[in-house]
Amino acid sequence: MATASESSPLLGMSEGSGSSSSSAPVPTEAGSSASPPVPPASEAVVARLRLEAAPPAEWRREALVRHAAGGSGRDEECSRILEAALEADGLGAGDGERAATLHLLASQIVGRAVSLFSEGEPREKLEALLTRAKLLLDRADALEASGTAGNSLETLLARGFHSLARNAMLSPKTTNNTEKEGDDLTRAGKLFDNAMQLDATCPRALLGKAIVCAQRREWGKALEYSRKVLQRAAPLAPKSGHRLQCLKNLRFAMSTFFLGLGRFEQTKNALAAVVAADPGDVESLCALAHLKAKESEGGDESMEYLGEAVKADRGHPVVLCQAANHAFYCGLEDGVEGIQQESDGNGGPAPWKMAEEMLQKALASSKSSPVLAEVHYQLGRLRHAKGDFIEAYSEYRSCCNLQPEHFAGVFGLAQTCLQSQRLDEAIAALENCRQSVGDSPEILKLLTFAYLATGSKAKEAAKCADAYVLVAKDDVEGWVMRAEAHDQSSGDSPDAGAPKIAADSYEQVGRLFQGEDAKRYATPQMWNNLGTMRSLQGDTAGAREAYGKGLELADELRAELALEDVQGTGATDEKSAGERDELLKDLQVAQLTMRFNRAWLSEGQQGQPDFAQATQEYLQLSEEHNWYADTLLQLGTQWQRLGQAEPALKSFQEASKQSPFLGALMQSETYRLRGDYPKALESAEVAVQKAGQKQFHYAHVYLGNLYFEVATGPLSRSKENHVNMNKALRNFTKALQHEKDSHYASNGIGMVFARRGKIDFARRTFQSVMQHHSMGKEPCVYVNLGHTYMKKERASVRKAIALYEKAKKLKPDDLSIRLYIAKAYFGLKEYEHCIGVLGDATQMWPEDTLLRYNMAAAVEGFGRHLVSHEKKSVRISGLGSGMDQMLQAVELLDSAARLWSFVHIKWTAMSDDERKLLLKSSGAPENLAEEMNGVQQRKSYCFDIRDQAKKELDGLMQKRLSTESKVQQIQDARRSVEEERAVQDKEEARKREEKRLEVDEHATRLNASSSQIRLGKNLEQLKENKAPGKPVKGRPTPQQASGQGGGDEAGEDDPDDIRPIEGAAGDEIGQLDDGEVQGRPGKKEKKNKKEKKHKKDGKKDKKKRKHAQEDDREEAEGDLFEEEPVVGEEVEEEQLASLVGEAVGADAAGVGLPLDEGGDEAVAQKEKKGKEKKDKKHKSDKKEKKHKSDKKEKKDKRQKVDEGGSDDQGMEEELFGSDD
Repeated sequence: MATASESSPLLGMSEGSGSSSSSAPVPTEAGSSASPPVPPASEAVVARLRLEAAPPAEWRREALVRHAAGGSGRDEECSRILEAALEADGLGAGDGERAATLHLLASQIVGRAVSLFSEGEPREKLEALLTRAKLLLDRADALEASGTAGNSLETLLARGFHSLARNAMLSPKTTNNTEKEGDDLTRAGKLFDNAMQLDATCPRALLGKAIVCAQRREWGKALEYSRKVLQRAAPLAPKSGHRLQCLKNLRFAMSTFFLGLGRFEQTKNALAAVVAADPGDVESLCALAHLKAKESEGGDESMEYLGEAVKADRGHPVVLCQAANHAFYCGLEDGVEGIQQESDGNGGPAPWKMAEEMLQKALASSKSSPVLAEVHYQLGRLRHAKGDFIEAYSEYRSCCNLQPEHFAGVFGLAQTCLQSQRLDEAIAALENCRQSVGDSPEILKLLTFAYLATGSKAKEAAKCADAYVLVAKDDVEGWVMRAEAHDQSSGDSPDAGAPKIAADSYEQVGRLFQGEDAKRYATPQMWNNLGTMRSLQGDTAGAREAYGKGLELADELRAELALEDVQGTGATDEKSAGERDELLKDLQVAQLTMRFNRAWLSEGQQGQPDFAQATQEYLQLSEEHNWYADTLLQLGTQWQRLGQAEPALKSFQEASKQSPFLGALMQSETYRLRGDYPKALESAEVAVQKAGQKQFHYAHVYLGNLYFEVATGPLSRSKENHVNMNKALRNFTKALQHEKDSHYASNGIGMVFARRGKIDFARRTFQSVMQHHSMGKEPCVYVNLGHTYMKKERASVRKAIALYEKAKKLKPDDLSIRLYIAKAYFGLKEYEHCIGVLGDATQMWPEDTLLRYNMAAAVEGFGRHLVSHEKKSVRISGLGSGMDQMLQAVELLDSAARLWSFVHIKWTAMSDDERKLLLKSSGAPENLAEEMNGVQQRKSYCFDIRDQAKKELDGLMQKRLSTESKVQQIQDARRSVEEERAVQDKEEARKREEKRLEVDEHATRLNASSSQIRLGKNLEQLKENKAPGKPVKGRPTPQQASGQGGGDEAGEDDPDDIRPIEGAAGDEIGQLDDGEVQGRPGKKEKKNKKEKKHKKDGKKDKKKRKHAQEDDREEAEGDLFEEEPVVGEEVEEEQLASLVGEAVGADAAGVGLPLDEGGDEAVAQKEKKGKEKKDKKHKSDKKEKKHKSDKKEKKDKRQKVDEGGSDDQGMEEELFGSDD
C-alpha cells in the first residue's frame, strides 16, 4: 500500500536579510507534535511595530513567529505583517531590507499555496497565489538590479521553490517519463544549481535539488543531497518545535528515496529514526506496519506498529487507511464467508465491512491528495474483489486523477477496463505505468493480454511477451501468450521469423508441462494450441502427441469432477454449481476441438493423407454432437472430394442450422462445382444475407467472383454477360466500401475492367493490390497482372511470363498457372519453351486431358512452324540444317497426331458431367467443346503437314546428293593436280641431284688436272711477245726474223738460250698439258676447243636458265628482292680453263712455234670475254654484298654445288693474279 504524508512542507522561508537562513516550518496534523504559544493577533502586532518604528528585521521575526505557531489563520497573519512591513517605506529601510522582506513574503505565499494544494483547493486559487508570489519576486529582482540590494542567493532559492510549486500544482498530470519534463522542473533544477555555486553548503539549495531529483526519480542523487542536509541538521538534535518537525520530514523523505532504490532495510531504519524522534508520528508507524506486513515473518511486528499508530491517533486518515488495508486481507483469508457475513465470530463487523467504514471516515476527514488517492484505491479494490467492476472502475479512476503515479491504482484501473472491454484505456494506463516503474512482471503480463485482446496489436503484444518471459521464465501462461502473439504477428505482416518463434514458445510450454510443478498449470486448451502450432509447422507426430495428452488431461479432469459428485464433495466453497457447469462445458468443448483437429490433421498431412481415418472421425463426431457445425462442414467437404454431391449438400444443409453463413456458402460451392450456376447463385445470395459484420466482406467477394465466372464461362450467353459482369462489379464495390483495405475486392474490380478491355486501368489496379502487405503471397494477383500484359507488344509478354513465374513459385501445384506460361511462350513462337513447360506439367498430371490437349496443340504448332519456315527459305547452303529441321518436324507432327488420338479417346470416354467439369476448369478455352469435336480433323491436318515435311525433306536430300557429287568431282580434280605436281617436283629433284653429281665429278676432275700443272718461267715475256695480229701463213714473224723469242722477261735471260728448239720445246709443252698439247696446234685441235667452248657456253646458258627459274620461284613465294643469276662459279671455272690455254699458247709462242690463223681473233675474243666476265663479276659481287644477309643460305648451297669451280678460280688467281 502506498503511504503519503497528510501535509506537505512549506518551502524556503528566509530569516532576515543577512547570510543566515533557516528551513521553513512545517505544519502538522493536530496532535502530532507540541505547538508553540499562540502569539497575539497580527493587527496589534502591526500597530505596535509601527508605533515603535521597528526595523524590517523585527517585522520579519514577528511574521516567522506566526508561521511557526501554525494553526488556522496563521498564514494570513504572517502575510499581513509582511505586507505591513513593505508599506512602512518611510521608516528609512534600505533596498536590501526591502528585498529581504519581499523574498520572505513570496516564500510564505508559496508555502500557503502548497498547503491549500494538499487540501484540494481549486486550481484557479492556487494559480492566483503563485502569480502574486512571482510579482513579489520580480520586485525584489528590480531592487537587486539597481545595485543597492545584492542578495542574489535568496532570489535563486525563492524562484527555485516557486518553480517547484508550479511544477507540482499546475503542470499536466502524467506518469509518462518518456515525454519531455516540465519547463518549471527544469528551471528549478538550474536555479538550485546556480545557488549551490554561490554556496555549496546552503541547506535550502541542497533540499531543493533533492526534491528535483526525486521528481525525476533519480533516487540516488536525491538521497545524496538529502544526506548533506541531514549532516547539518542532525547535530542540533531538536526535541520539539519547528526544527524537530523539519528533521522528521527530512528523514521521512529519505525513507522514500531508499524505497525507490529498493533498499528496504534502510527504508525501515529511516522510519524507525523518525519514530525514535517522535513516537507519536502515525505516518511513520503506519509505513513501518505496511513494510513489515510485506515480509513473510513480519505479521506480528506489523500489528504492533499499527497498534501504536491507532493509540497515537485513531482518527488519523493514514491510520484509517492502514487499518482498512489490514481488514481487507483478513477478509481475503475468510473467503466467501468473510464477504457475505455481517459480523465476525466475536460479534464484530465483518472484515470487509469494517474496512469500508474506516475508508469512508478517512475520505471524510482528509484533504490530502495522496491520502485521498489511497482511500479511493482501497475502495476500488473492495468493489473489484466483490465483482462490482463498474464501481471499482469509478474508484480507480478517482485515485488516478488525484495521484497519477499511484501505480496500484493504475493497475487496478487497467484490470477493470479489460473486464469491461475498455481496451484502449487499459492499454494507455498500463503503458504509462510501465514507463514509470519499468518492466514489472505484473504490468507486462497484463499489458500483453490487453494487446492480444484488441486483435490488432500483435507486434506490440509480441514485444511485450518477449520482455515478460525474460523476467518470468517459468510462467506457462506467459509462454502461451508469447506464442499466440507471434502467431498473430505472422498473419498480420510477412515475418519469416514469427512462426518459428511461436513454435518455439509452444515447445517451451510443452517442456514446462513435463515438470511436476507445472502440471497444475496445464490445461487441455494449451495442449490443443501446442498441437495446432506443431501441425502448422509440419510436425505431424508432435501434433498427434499434443492432442493425445490434451485429451487424456480432459478425461482426467472430467473423471475428477464425476468422482466429486459421487462422493458428495462437489458442492464445496471453491466450486459452486455454476462454476462446475462452466468447467464441464469447457472440457467438453476442448475435447471436441482436439478430436476435430486430430481428424483434420489426418486429412491434411502432406504426402500420405489418411482420408479414411479423417472421415471416420468426422462421422463419429457428427453422431455424438450433431450440433457441431465444423464437423458437418468438413464431412461435407469429404463427400465433395469423392464427387458425391448429394451427401455433401445434405451435410452442408445440416450444418447451416448451426452456421447459416458457412452452410449456405458451402452449398453454393457444391452447386458451382456441379455446373449448376443458378442454384449456386441462389445459395450465395442466401450466404450474403446471413453474413455477419465480419463475414460481409468475404460473402460479397465470393458472390462477385461467382458472377464473374458465370459471365466469362463457356456456357454463358452474350446478352447475359453484361448483366452478370455488372453484378460482379457491384458486389466487389460493396466489399470495398465495407472494408477500405480489401485487396480481394480491388483484385476483383481489376478483373472486371480487364475483361471489358480497359487494360491500363486494370493494370494500375492490380499493381496497387500488389503493394498490400498481405498480398505478397497471393498468386492470383500476379496472374491477373500478367493477363494485362498478354495483349501488348513482345516485351510486355516477357513481363507477363515473369509474373506467371512468380505466381508458380507461390503455388507450384496449380496447373492453370503453367498453362498460362505455356500460352505466353506459344504466342512468342518459342515452341521449345512452351513444350518444356507442358512436359514438366505432364510429369505431375499425366492423366489430365486439358494438359494433353495443350501439349498436342503446342507440338503441332512447332512442327507446322518448322515446315512453313523451310518452305519460305531458299537454301543455297546449310542443307544439313534444313534436313535436320524437317526430320524434327516429321517427328513432332507424328507425336502431335498421337497426342490428338489420346485426347480423342479420353474425350469420347468421358461422361457429360465430366465434360462439363473439364469445360469449367481453370485455363480451359471458351471453345474447348468445339475443339474437342474437331480433334480428328487436327490429327488429319498433322498428317498432311507431315507429308509436306517429308516432301521438303526429299527435295533437300536430292539437293544434298547433287551438291555432294559436285564437291566430290572438284576434290578429285584437285587431287589429280596435286599428284601431277608431286611427280614433277620429284622429277625436278632427281635432275637437280644428277646435276649436283655431275658438277661434283667435273670439279674433281679439274682438281686432279690442276695438280699436275708446272708453272713456266718468264711468262710475262711470252705474253708481251704475242703477235698482235694473225700471222701470214709461211712468213716468219718479226720476232722470228730478228731472232728474238720474247719480251722483256726473255731479255733478262741469256739471249743465246732463246732459239728455236723443235723437239725439246715440243716435249716440254706437251708435258705441261698432260700430253694433250703436242707442239703446234692444228685445225682439228682448234675445232675441238671451239666445240668444248660451245659446250661450256651451252652449260652456262642452261645454268642461267635454271637460276632464273629458281629466282622466279622465289619471287612467287614472296621474296622482296629480284635477283639475277649468280655466275661467279662458272666464270671462275671458265676463266681457269682459258688461262691455262693462254699459258700453253704463250709458251708455244715463246719458243717460236707458229700460230694458227684464228689466233688474233681468239686473243681479241678472249680479252673481250675477260672484260665482260670482269664486269659481270663486279655486278655479282655488288649484289652479293647488298643481299648477303637475306641470301646467305642460297649462296652457301650454290657454293657447295660449284665447290670445284671456286677452287679452280682461287688457284688461277694464285698463279696468274687477279683480273683487277
